[in-house]
Amino acid sequence: MTGPGNRALFDRLPRLPDLVPFVPLADGLPTPTEQVDDGLWVKRDERTSSHYGGNKVRKFEFLLPVAQRRGGPVVTAGGVGSHHVLAAAVHAGRVGLELEALLYPQPPTADVERTQRELAALDAVRVTRIPSPYLMPVALAAHLARLAPRRPYLLWPGASTPLGALGYVSAGVELVDSFREAGWPEPDVVVVPLGSGGTAVGMAVGLVLSGWRRARVLGVRAADAVVTNAAVLGGLETGTCTLLAMAGWRPRPARVGVARDWFGAGYGHPTDDGEAATERAAELGLELEPTYTAKAFAAALDQRRQGRRVVFVQTFAGSRRLLGAGRE
Repeated sequence: MTGPGNRALFDRLPRLPDLVPFVPLADGLPTPTEQVDDGLWVKRDERTSSHYGGNKVRKFEFLLPVAQRRGGPVVTAGGVGSHHVLAAAVHAGRVGLELEALLYPQPPTADVERTQRELAALDAVRVTRIPSPYLMPVALAAHLARLAPRRPYLLWPGASTPLGALGYVSAGVELVDSFREAGWPEPDVVVVPLGSGGTAVGMAVGLVLSGWRRARVLGVRAADAVVTNAAVLGGLETGTCTLLAMAGWRPRPARVGVARDWFGAGYGHPTDDGEAATERAAELGLELEPTYTAKAFAAALDQRRQGRRVVFVQTFAGSRRLLGAGRE
């Protein structure tokens, strides 16, 4: 069963399902938390969905029902190797919606090429190329205006809105529950990739909602500073906590910070530290990609070397992705 009763956040705040839209899409929740080394745990969010896992489907459960009500195409944007765009295509297709994707260039890697092939193989996806990520706001506005008669829905890049972040509040609740059930001590830091911010903010709010008093979330910057900064995260936290307050929670400040030292030459550019982290992850049974998770895991390993107890949130769906998974 994949109904709201199986969602950790809804169990914690039973008034919330009456206040927010929701469609069950993730059939792998709660995802397991595994101790993979001394002082190092992994929350296995590549297992969120048998259709296409990773972190996005948690957010889509709250956002795509809004698109369903509008009835028109879903419009979103990302790099040419965007896992967000591919996940949106798969899961929008599952609920009968078309996807219009605006894609901007990023450095070529094996993962980017694989993602492009998989996106091209899906039905009901229309791609428009734009020359730069900095043109994305204008291009999105023009695209939405052109499609206005069809009632399009803007799926914000990264799906990081206060409503979408609720999916990772639930993940934070899951994480705390798993530690308590296993009898593990509260960790010092929970490491996540930081792009659009919804995963980091949602996770941090979920930890304080569930009563952890020390652990902080460390968002490892994988995108430009214009979107990976304290002001953006603070605004997203305020909006997310407002939604939760409507369901009866008395908000408390989340503990979330930004790690800037692992970004490298720019968005999508592999780093030496990321490649070393990818090799270590493979020894532990984890698959990473160079844009987000390799940089985040490098930071997680560094935190562990400093003597901290660390949780790494594995947000990458992995290469076990079926072409045509969205054709239902």
